[in-house]
Amino acid sequence: MKRVVVIAGPTSSGKTNYSIKYAENCDAKMINSDSIQMYRDLKILTDFPTAYKSCGIEHKLFGFLGSDEKITVFDWATLAANEVETTFQKNKTPIIVGGTGFFINTLINGISPIPEISQKVRQNASMLAKNNYDELCEHIYSHDPRLEAAIPRSKHRQMLRAYEVMLTTGKSILHFHETARTKFIQEVFYDFSIMVPNREKLYSRVSDRVDSMMKNGAIDEVQASLSALGIDRSCLFQELTAQYPIFRAIGAKEIIEYLNGKCAYDTMVELIKKNTRHYAKRQITWFQNQVRETEKIKIQWIND
Repeated sequence: MKRVVVIAGPTSSGKTNYSIKYAENCDAKMINSDSIQMYRDLKILTDFPTAYKSCGIEHKLFGFLGSDEKITVFDWATLAANEVETTFQKNKTPIIVGGTGFFINTLINGISPIPEISQKVRQNASMLAKNNYDELCEHIYSHDPRLEAAIPRSKHRQMLRAYEVMLTTGKSILHFHETARTKFIQEVFYDFSIMVPNREKLYSRVSDRVDSMMKNGAIDEVQASLSALGIDRSCLFQELTAQYPIFRAIGAKEIIEYLNGKCAYDTMVELIKKNTRHYAKRQITWFQNQVRETEKIKIQWIND
C-alpha cells in the first residue's frame, strides 16, 4: 500500500526542522497543510519555512495565495490530493506538513458535501452573531434540537457555520454530516509524526519565535502590507480579515492595535506570545482528541 507521511503538531514545535531531517533519508516532496502559510505575504509574521528552498527540497502549496484570496478546506484537500498523486507517480514520498488539523483530517477522512455559502449569507449570519448571538443559537436549536448537544454555545465558529448552512439549504448541518463523504485519496497508509514538546520547552520556543519576529521586522512588514493593499489600519479588524484572510495570522491584530496607538510595544509583544501559547495548546488538544491509530494510520508522538 502506498504511504503518505504526515508531520504535524502545534506552532513552534519544530515541524520544519524535523521534516527536513526526515526528507534527507528519502526522496520526498513537502506538501503544506498550514492554512496561513498558503499565503505569500507576511512571511516574517507567519514564520514562512524558507528552509525547504535553501535545502533544495521540492515543496508545494506554500505561498500560492494572495492576501485577498480565500481557500476552502475542500479546495485545499483537492489540491493536496493531486500533489500526493503526482508525487507517487514520480516514485517519491509525499510529506504533508503543518498544524491545521482540520485540513489534514479532511484529506484523510473526506468531507460532507455542504453547498457553497454565499458572501451575502455570511454577512447576514455574521451580523446576527455580532448583534444577538443568543438569538442565532436559538434559531439553530429550534431548527434541529439535536444540535444543542452537538454544538455548545461556546463554539462560536461552529455555531456560525451551522447557521450559514441552515440559511443556505434549509437543512441542519447534521444532515450533511450524515451523508456520504467526498473522499480525496484512496488506499493509502498514513504514517503520522506528531510533534508535542513538553509545555515548558514549547512555550520557550514560542517566546523566542515572537522575539525573533519583532527583531526581523514583523511590525514593518504588517504596516507595509496594509499600505500596499490601500487599507486604513483603523478599520474594524473583523471587516479586514473577512476581505484579507492573511491578517488572521496570530500577531497581526496585536500589531495593528499597536500601530493605532491602542497598546504599548511591550504589551503587544506579550499579547502575541500569550495568544500564540493559547493557540498551540488548542492545536495539541485537537491532535490528542481527533487523531487515532487504525489499520491505515500509525502515530508516533515526538516529545523533543
